[in-house]
Amino acid sequence: MSQNFECAKSRLDNLNAIEPLLSALRTLSMGTWQMAQNKIASIKNYEKNYNHILVEILPHIDEPQVRNTNRQTMKETFVDSIVLIVGSERGLCGKFNESLAENAMNWIDAQDFASHRIWVMGSRLIQALEQMKVDFSWRKPLPTSSLISYHQCYHLTQNRLEQYEMYDFNQFIVLFNQIERGKNYSFSLFKLLPYEVHHPLSVIEHEEKRWPPPIIETDAKGIYHQIIQHYIASSFYEVLLKSAAAEHATRFRLMEEAQENAEEIITEMTQIINSERKKRITQQMQELAAGAGLLDNK
Repeated sequence: MSQNFECAKSRLDNLNAIEPLLSALRTLSMGTWQMAQNKIASIKNYEKNYNHILVEILPHIDEPQVRNTNRQTMKETFVDSIVLIVGSERGLCGKFNESLAENAMNWIDAQDFASHRIWVMGSRLIQALEQMKVDFSWRKPLPTSSLISYHQCYHLTQNRLEQYEMYDFNQFIVLFNQIERGKNYSFSLFKLLPYEVHHPLSVIEHEEKRWPPPIIETDAKGIYHQIIQHYIASSFYEVLLKSAAAEHATRFRLMEEAQENAEEIITEMTQIINSERKKRITQQMQELAAGAGLLDNK
């Protein structure tokens, strides 16, 4: 009886110490998840504004090209495709990185790349790929205490865009986990380069034509290239935010389940302890009664 009581009391003390931590992690995950979702909505509004600008300047330029298609020679370091896999920096998110690593490698193996390189973002994903003996040529950690900023994404994509224009590679593909159906996530991909503007005219086709029409005093092609640079940066930023939302939604769900399990076990341990205490009190009363001669010991 004493052993069961002490074991249950020890487990209850441990759970009472852990339960607030689970609640705090759950709250932090929910807050970061919602922050990522809000930033995704803001980015979509920015892209809508970019579309409005493109609608006005596209009639003033010839067929725009980001890359010089007349280049004949390729670099010795040229690679057909760069595949960037975006995971998480922190743990406590179940099989988030392991499933991503497995799905990504299965997808890459199924492609018919002439040549490719694997890039990775997120220390936990790096560990998962290293355990799978995957070779990758570039790695970068993600922020641990906050979401990645648009400023960081802009500089990252500008470097990639310069490499693309200099024919270091033909296409840049991002693989990541994306949240869907509440707190679940699915394996997704996004082709960052070559970038395609998806018919900006459809955004305002039902709106009245602006009057008076805007006056374009600078080079329309220069404006176009500036917009495309921000388009690419915002698209990459949105991908990273979707990955972060999926990560924190997964962590929120796991912490919620862990907290519920902890509360159930706390209730169970409390019942066991109360039962053991009642037994102890009853036994002590019987011993006192027997010592006072109130019970027949025959």
